[in-house]
Amino acid sequence: MFITLHYVYNIALLCLSSTLPCFPRKISNLRLLSNCYKYFINKLSTAQTMLSIHNFDHAGSAFNAVVTIQFDSGLKSTFNLMYLLDNCTSPECQHPETKQRTIDIFNGDDIKVNRGFEEANKVVQHLFDNTKLEVKNNKLICHWFSGHHSEFPREWLISHSYAPKLYTQRSLLPETACWDTNRFAEIADHGHKYTYGQLAETLPQFLREVYTYGFGFVNDVPVSLEATREVSEMISIIRPTHYDLGVWDFTSDLAKNDTAYTSLAIDMHTDGNYWNEPPGLQLFHLLEHSGGQGGETRIVDVAKIVEILVNLSKSDAAWKTAYEVLTTQPISFHQAGEKGACYTQNNKCILSVSKTGQLQQCRWNNSDRSPQFPTPTLFPVGKIYEALFRFNCLINDPKNYVQFQLTPGKILVFDNCRVLHARNSFTGYRRLCGSYLTRDDFLARLRGIINDRNAILDAL
Repeated sequence: MFITLHYVYNIALLCLSSTLPCFPRKISNLRLLSNCYKYFINKLSTAQTMLSIHNFDHAGSAFNAVVTIQFDSGLKSTFNLMYLLDNCTSPECQHPETKQRTIDIFNGDDIKVNRGFEEANKVVQHLFDNTKLEVKNNKLICHWFSGHHSEFPREWLISHSYAPKLYTQRSLLPETACWDTNRFAEIADHGHKYTYGQLAETLPQFLREVYTYGFGFVNDVPVSLEATREVSEMISIIRPTHYDLGVWDFTSDLAKNDTAYTSLAIDMHTDGNYWNEPPGLQLFHLLEHSGGQGGETRIVDVAKIVEILVNLSKSDAAWKTAYEVLTTQPISFHQAGEKGACYTQNNKCILSVSKTGQLQQCRWNNSDRSPQFPTPTLFPVGKIYEALFRFNCLINDPKNYVQFQLTPGKILVFDNCRVLHARNSFTGYRRLCGSYLTRDDFLARLRGIINDRNAILDAL
């Protein structure tokens, strides 16, 4: 069997001599699965390339039907045929503007969800009757028996390879950089000074820095709620809460039953731990502090704390246990200060980290921590308290945190998933305004503002 190819790439195809339908929504035309074959396309010096045919055991399930592609580099990757069918990029299968899938391989007319899985599975096993695959113009072309065909360019196959993955996925977000006391001073002293009047034109760089370091300052802001709202809305969408529906504005008058509405000191914490979705970012703007002193703000980068914990864990079993507690043991939080409302959350750990040990989210507020432990606990309660003590020592170590005074006209923005904040007690009249901002919208805005549109779509 011969196929004429007009390229010099060595591509091996493991495929089925059967046909896959490309489902329109709720439509399918299924046929019996027949012979399965394995094709190898070998690189030849001529334009004509030969396929050698081998039997292929699909283990009784169409879900195991695959095609293996060998690229010019000699690397290979295998794709499930159901995956290719499901991810056809033609206008009939993917909306050209929204990039949303418009086919439904699960609920075609012949696959009724009310049949139950066993019956549906029998139908699915018949999907690949008479599928034909070919390589043409540097593309893998799948001819499904419905008459539809899918084209997968070499670049698409590489960027969507998974067995194995043949590429390093380009992140649409900048790299992060953690900081301690000394590093914070370098960033604050030598970084770009963002101002209210120029924020619109410097917004891409500002958002990038907020993501990279977990904080940012905007200077020369009019001392008003309206200017605070304007800056907030440039960064993300303001999140309404039971405290306020928009920009909040408070003094130490206990207008809300929360210690933030007092003049008391507040220890290091993140906000909203009693919510399943805490605020992504926070924005502070001091409008006035008169007739008194104190009220300094402290912040610490928990990404740096995680780095310290990992290093300590390498040589000390007690620190290793503390790290395991902080990253796996759920801790309960609650907020019940307001009549008619009670917020609780008890299934998240203090530190959520990725498989590579990178901080994804911190949840910590001693004031809102509930006496209820989710049971059974993963560790003895004594070990949990020991881990919390160790964590508390790190976040309150002067080498790790910074302290400064907020001033009218200077806005502080910080990542509530990464940066803990605290406030010293104060005297006099102190009026602070600010906002909670949604993290998803901040990240979406950042991706969209620092990346070319085509780069974003190519990464999907």
